[in-house]
Amino acid sequence: MRIHRTLLAAVTLLLCMAGSAHAASTWALLVGVSKYQNPQISSLRFPAADAAGIRDALVDPKLGAVPASNVRLLADEAATGSAILGAVDTFLKPNVKPGDQVIVFLAGHGVVKGVGTEGKSFLLPTDVKGLTTASLEASAVDLKALSAKLGALPASQFVLFVDACREDPTPGRGVKGNLLSDITSRSVQIVPQDPARPASSVTFFACGVGQRAFEDPTLKHGVFTYWILNGIQEGAVPQRPDGAVDMGRLSSYVTDKVTAWAKKTSAAGDFEVEQTPQMVPGEGLNGPVVLMRVKRTLPEQPFPAGKPALTVETYPEGAQVTLNGAALGAGPVSTSLPKGGAYTVKVQAPGYAPLERSVTVLDGYGQQLVVRLEPVGGGAAGDAYRRAQEAEARQQWEVAEASYAAAITADPKFVPAYDGLADLQIRKGRPRNGIRTLINLVAQAPSAHAYGRLATAYALFAQQGPGKDDNVADKKGSGGFSVPDKQDDAKKLARKAADEAVKADANSAEAQRALGFALVATDDKGKNKRDALAAFAKAVALDAKDAANHYGLGFGIRAFAAQIKEEPARNAELERAVTSLKQSLDLRPDYYDAHRELAYCYHLMGQNQPARRQYEMANAHRGAATNDTEVAGVNCALSTLHKQEAQSASGERKQEHEAASGGYLEDAREITPNLEQALRMLSYVGLSARMTDYLPAELRRFLNFSVEQEIRNRIRLPGGIRLPR
Repeated sequence: MRIHRTLLAAVTLLLCMAGSAHAASTWALLVGVSKYQNPQISSLRFPAADAAGIRDALVDPKLGAVPASNVRLLADEAATGSAILGAVDTFLKPNVKPGDQVIVFLAGHGVVKGVGTEGKSFLLPTDVKGLTTASLEASAVDLKALSAKLGALPASQFVLFVDACREDPTPGRGVKGNLLSDITSRSVQIVPQDPARPASSVTFFACGVGQRAFEDPTLKHGVFTYWILNGIQEGAVPQRPDGAVDMGRLSSYVTDKVTAWAKKTSAAGDFEVEQTPQMVPGEGLNGPVVLMRVKRTLPEQPFPAGKPALTVETYPEGAQVTLNGAALGAGPVSTSLPKGGAYTVKVQAPGYAPLERSVTVLDGYGQQLVVRLEPVGGGAAGDAYRRAQEAEARQQWEVAEASYAAAITADPKFVPAYDGLADLQIRKGRPRNGIRTLINLVAQAPSAHAYGRLATAYALFAQQGPGKDDNVADKKGSGGFSVPDKQDDAKKLARKAADEAVKADANSAEAQRALGFALVATDDKGKNKRDALAAFAKAVALDAKDAANHYGLGFGIRAFAAQIKEEPARNAELERAVTSLKQSLDLRPDYYDAHRELAYCYHLMGQNQPARRQYEMANAHRGAATNDTEVAGVNCALSTLHKQEAQSASGERKQEHEAASGGYLEDAREITPNLEQALRMLSYVGLSARMTDYLPAELRRFLNFSVEQEIRNRIRLPGGIRLPR
């Protein structure tokens, strides 16, 4: 009897184990919206067909072989906001198990609203009520919220395809594209919410930030989706022996084909077409992501996977990064690599424990590495600081601010908490609050770093003025520092703080850069030019791998070039500024300030095409901006460039540029209804003469300065200063 009971128990255990075993499955949510119920939103041609094409490839027995019941297709009238979000809750959530793969495909109109930390990205469902922020928040699909829902699923692998940046959704916007924004690229990232259950993820965008995705009627698809389908169905993508379609190889194939299409289309058309698909891996990708294993005829030689790339984002920003012992520069930093393999990344910053990590990069993939350095010491302050960092990563800004404040209370000399709090306050558009925090820092822990940050914050205030809800009860400080009421007050304080920074450490690149900005802010008729440019140049010499130093030099040269009356000499200086700004962008391609400043240089020289492109790039990177008025000014500048283009064009082309000009002006007014300050900022840069004739009559008076006043203001109110994170 005992033997029988033992045997029964063993059999029961085996049956339970067999019942709990789970063969990995693929689940897919595919959304394609070509038609919209609201007539204020322009229709697209192929998103519904694109989503259906992906569905067909997934369920094809020779390709994805996914059961049709595992695929939810929402196209056109079926793609309502409630249906899209509901599909995650009622279709994916009950079915997805650990070990499964989730595929999400999104095609249609995408819209970004807001600037900086307030920016939000939306996918427009077929029943979206309108394009105002209120309408979008009530009826569109918040992509950040959608990504969070997906991150709560227990899947082991996520693959997202995003083609939501095709054209401006407002009818009659002409050649004004709907460019992919950094706000969107950051929103559509899968972050597993259960740390004990890591997952691999990749997000494949139809284009890069600052580009738009195109449709092609001859292909009967969006160009991006056409080449995805081609690679799966017949291209030399699957690998022997099992037909694996690796996302690294597929992305390399699609990127090659789409960029070739763009080059050919540009050569045959009236304007340049630029579209470069971009695949962004989730943090901690630890192996290839296989989309499917096909059973069709396999190529003898698969398409070669592209060279890998590595992006290292550091907290604090500006930490020094080395790769296999070679300096990469100040974080965030990106680099292409000769081949896949194991690499050693080391990150270090004063006041923080250095961190060394081994990372394996794969051919065809970009690898993202986020490194958060631990402050030296800390105790209770260190614990609160870590909570603040975690809250920032979740975009819980109020929690982060309270946690930084708690860290300072626990240890009034804990520098990292001051840095984090001041940076957050300034990024939230509250520069006076940031200045208050930094005044407290220099009182508790004076150093070249502390004074340099305070000087830069003052210079930022001198350029932008107070932000929204930027109220500070205690404006008095110590050591002669205080919270300014007026922009002119901030200029002298910037110089005072910068002098203290250099006095503390003349060989600090940060201190020299701060001195350069302060000298520009306090200049009178060019008297500070030599010293300011010398300070910026010394910062570059001390740390040539920091993009902020090259940006500072380019900004300084541009600011002083405004005083030169002779155009050839002025343009020669502006070309020098362009060189430095390009060096900055080589080190940090997503540098909002450098794109904007480069646009100013080209615009001042009358090089309208490159100016327009750089304004577009700045607009696309506005998630990193700290001032919405400044971004409104970028849109005003774009409006005038299209208006100028319209005056030299004819027929349909003229109408397209007129419409685009009006569209950018509408966008500027949506950011800030009163454009006076936005246009004043552009006038301070020296752009009045380039813009006045191309603005509506009611706006021209905001640029109506005398030449002498304009030149003086160009120097007194510098543009482009941004407090490093």
